[in-house]
Amino acid sequence: MDISSKIMFFIFIMSCLNILRHGWKILIELRKEEPQKAEYSKTEIVLLGCSLSFILTVLFTGIG
Repeated sequence: MDISSKIMFFIFIMSCLNILRHGWKILIELRKEEPQKAEYSKTEIVLLGCSLSFILTVLFTGIG
């Protein structure tokens, strides 16, 4: 396994953790007595989109 594959694998793991973190935040918000609107900054939305697109790319093409 060369260094680029290791880096891609690390980014894949971090992307999965980011998706899980956002899913957990949504789940916690929905379980409250009075759910409130989830507020995300532009940076969080961009990182979530990048994580999701990277995971989909890896699923369709593989890590390398």
